Amino acid sequence: METTEPQVTPAPTDEESQLHDSYRISNPLEIGGVLRHLATRGDFMTVYFANGQRQLVTRLLKVEPQARGFYFDWGGIETENRALLANKRALFVGVPEGIQVHFPIGDVEEREYEGYPAFYSSYPETLVRLQRRDYFRVKTPILDPYQCTVKFPDDTPMRLAVFDLSLGGVGLRTKAAAAADIPKGSMLMQVDMELRDYGTVQVDLEVCAVRAVPLAKDIEYHIGCRFIALSRAAESRLQKLITQLELNRKAFARG
Repeated sequence: METTEPQVTPAPTDEESQLHDSYRISNPLEIGGVLRHLATRGDFMTVYFANGQRQLVTRLLKVEPQARGFYFDWGGIETENRALLANKRALFVGVPEGIQVHFPIGDVEEREYEGYPAFYSSYPETLVRLQRRDYFRVKTPILDPYQCTVKFPDDTPMRLAVFDLSLGGVGLRTKAAAAADIPKGSMLMQVDMELRDYGTVQVDLEVCAVRAVPLAKDIEYHIGCRFIALSRAAESRLQKLITQLELNRKAFARG
């Protein structure tokens, strides 16, 4: 099987404007059209699973519109193939023609395609096809910051503070030295963001940058992340919070 390095999607810019909802596709006919286009082009995509700690590079092989399912290529490492089959949730990410495409899938089956083993999955409920755009970013409270919890493969949790936020991604900070070892491009899956009055939302993140910031007596690590396949519910809550934070900022500036 052919493999290649997955493409890295660029992080959102610091100056951001409002997000439009036109990128999210939920109509099965439209989803099928995007999947067929991916299969025809033969673009490589990356499937993330096991809480984002494992990945498999693959290509879509065939789409079955009537059954609302699709085949994708078997990987070159058998242990990874078996691990994917054992997972209940996975995430496809790709950048065909410079356009971000990502979608979650549920149970994956092993089937045969043209005499060779392949994976099979039902259509995703939603698919995001997003050309790079700018998002409006706000600073979050410093003295009493919003918190998020990331779990690593050994189930060790790490608590991080949120220092800025947009519908494209989030800036996190921590003094935990372990943050320095988080590799760029890694996926942080099912991260709980605690937004107080706006509740707790669960998001999937891709790490775009990790930066060490020297302080007077120690070092703080700033981690820039972008959201992957943000759900409608999470997007709605984040939009309300971002709007309120901006209103608060303007009211404070007016004195």
